[in-house]
Amino acid sequence: MDRTADAVIIGGGIMGASVGHFLARRGFGRVVLLEKRSLAAVSTGHSAANVRCSYSNPVTVALALRAFEMFEHDRDELGGPTGFRRTGQVILFGDAHVEIGRQVLESERAHDTGTREIGVDEIRELAPQFDLEGVVMGTYQARSGYADPVLTTRTLVEEAKDRQLVAYEGVGARGIRTESGRVAGVETDDGEIATHVVVNAAGPWGGRIGNSAGVTSSVQWSRESDLILRLPENFGTFPIVADPACHIYFRPQGDGSLLAGLDYPKPVEPLNIDDYDPNLDAATRGKIEDGLHRRAPALRDAEFERGWASIYTITDDWHPLVGSEPDVEGLYSCYGGSGHGFKLGPPIGESLAQIIAGEKPGIDLHPLRPTRFAEGEPFTSPWGAGNRG
Repeated sequence: MDRTADAVIIGGGIMGASVGHFLARRGFGRVVLLEKRSLAAVSTGHSAANVRCSYSNPVTVALALRAFEMFEHDRDELGGPTGFRRTGQVILFGDAHVEIGRQVLESERAHDTGTREIGVDEIRELAPQFDLEGVVMGTYQARSGYADPVLTTRTLVEEAKDRQLVAYEGVGARGIRTESGRVAGVETDDGEIATHVVVNAAGPWGGRIGNSAGVTSSVQWSRESDLILRLPENFGTFPIVADPACHIYFRPQGDGSLLAGLDYPKPVEPLNIDDYDPNLDAATRGKIEDGLHRRAPALRDAEFERGWASIYTITDDWHPLVGSEPDVEGLYSCYGGSGHGFKLGPPIGESLAQIIAGEKPGIDLHPLRPTRFAEGEPFTSPWGAGNRG
């Protein structure tokens, strides 16, 4: 294993892979990525991997729009295939959520995302099999789609290997060693790597890695579950759907299947990140299926294929911590994006790599800085506290 590196990335999810990929593209030197399991093993690999733009904060909108470009042109932008499929996305609104929907839509129109308001008749054309009782309007974005999260992560890493990115799977980082207020090295399961640049992209374990360098952060973890159903014959096509009235989201999964999970509003379900059950529990499966049956009664005949549980890593405002840690020179944080980190990972990685390399970033990441809470500038959302919209 390398004993020195120009930069060490801790964590092989979408955030770490993206930063490593774009540092290597910039010719930064020897970049080592450490992943204690396998690439995309936890939150990234279990992501719904939706690529869409329905946000109200300018920096998140800018990142999501850049993500569209990257996934639409994945071979040029990301170095290879991501499995991206365009499906469009519709958000269904009943009376309780119309005002929120229009606030978000106003922000999207201001940033020219292409999202538009649609009526019940057009929703029915997009998905004639839906029961639209209680739906009064929707928003529709034709560019939206989904990708393969594991393939995307591996593509980012594999393409950059010829540019001095080396990934060690099965080698965990135990902590960051500092000297005189700056990064000096990373202690691993296989010895120390000397370096002056570390990117903490350790996802659920990001707080723990930061603590090893004297950096503290406020994060919590929540159990996040999804399932896949085999669709009944002749069910027809449909876009990605966000359905706050039924508390679910769902989308096509390949040919003939559907992926679904619980959506806003849902409570945080605390878990032990080192010891949790990765299987879908019966109660959560029942809640997801109840919402699906309400919206599309024909799904009562769908066949359960599989389900799982994974981890959301949640900051105090549900937006990731991205940027330099001012108390430790050479240390950068890049974690806390679970729930929307997949689509934002590549553009965040691109701009953070530019910052590390001393360049002007394509997207200003200052609003995501880890110090924003202490400085009184957290993100807000029309959906209220505890939501990333």
